Amino acid sequence: MLNFLDKYQLIRGQTAFGVEVIYNSKDSYTLIALELIANKEGVKVARKFTDVSLEELAKINTKKAPLYFAVGGKGIVHKKVKTNEHLSEQDLLNQVLPNATLKDFYLQQAVISPYESWVSIVRKDLLNSLVAKIQLLHLFGVQIYLGPFTLENAIQLINKSVITTTTHELLIADDQITQIDSLGSVAGGEEYNIEGEIVNSHELIAFGAALSHFILPIKIHPIVCEEVTHFREEYLHKNKYTVVGFGLLAFFFVLTISNMMIANSYESSNNELQYQLNSKQQFVDELEILKKELLIKEEFIQNSGVTKADKITFYADQIAMSVPASIQLDQLFINPLTKRINKAEDIHFTYNTVKIIGSVSRSIELNNWIKKLKKYEWVNDINIISFIQDNLKTPGEFELQIVIKQ
Repeated sequence: MLNFLDKYQLIRGQTAFGVEVIYNSKDSYTLIALELIANKEGVKVARKFTDVSLEELAKINTKKAPLYFAVGGKGIVHKKVKTNEHLSEQDLLNQVLPNATLKDFYLQQAVISPYESWVSIVRKDLLNSLVAKIQLLHLFGVQIYLGPFTLENAIQLINKSVITTTTHELLIADDQITQIDSLGSVAGGEEYNIEGEIVNSHELIAFGAALSHFILPIKIHPIVCEEVTHFREEYLHKNKYTVVGFGLLAFFFVLTISNMMIANSYESSNNELQYQLNSKQQFVDELEILKKELLIKEEFIQNSGVTKADKITFYADQIAMSVPASIQLDQLFINPLTKRINKAEDIHFTYNTVKIIGSVSRSIELNNWIKKLKKYEWVNDINIISFIQDNLKTPGEFELQIVIKQ
């Protein structure tokens, strides 16, 4: 799962240990370890350990960095053989050790050309004891190589025709190992400048093994061991889920923060708009009141006839001209009040109505005048609201209501 991430350095890690295992006998070996760390400037040597044990490495490797082993010494055989694309691993093994079977040996091929390779072999029972101890100590041994061939990527950086390692002298041509000569004993002392890093000859194999973490060797076909494959997958899966987990956590954290910022922005805008709305609500209320008052006043103006001033004058003139000498007008109201004005109530008018109050000497004179008024086209009806006369010698007081045609 997520195997496409394996090629990324973020998943592979920025730190790796290279460990050279030199077998002195079947049950005895010497370990030389070197830690490489990648930074912006490149890859640098962080720590070196000589004659260290696997138990000590387990304690040293607190960050659980991957370990790349290069195994040499007694019990490991290297031979240059002829190859082609049709040869099987059993065919290669037979060229190194006739009549041997693959079930008893691990085999590694380091390609020199399409027709020539270095083949390295080791008995499984010898290497399996090392793998079992790696597993017991929970060391992430992600790859195991045989011999000095992990120097594949370092040879061109060293740029020498002869390279001395812990146990061998290597002849170099065209950036490839063309001959391996045993020194017979552990050597040391010669130093190599690799891109500014000073590496001693006895640290060179460990350096090459660690470097394979950052620059994958393409000419080496390393040994295939089920346990080592499991170590490698476990290490990569652990890193993948850690990186992906933190990535998702960071993503959702940023998403949450962004949502909170957006929500705060919207809330701030909403509060500001709400404040503006509340501050202007008074004007809105006042506007509604003014609108209502305007409607009332417009209705009043329309109904009062003010907009038809010429007709009001006409009605008043005709009434005045028709009054006989026997009748005295005291009051004349056009669109009179419905009732007395009360400060606590609205003012109401009786529209299309004329109210006349006056006095007359005889009621017959009033009747004749009413008949005369009814002949006007604008008069719809005339009602006598009241008529009071104590005796014939005193004038009678009257109140008329003229209804105007609409």
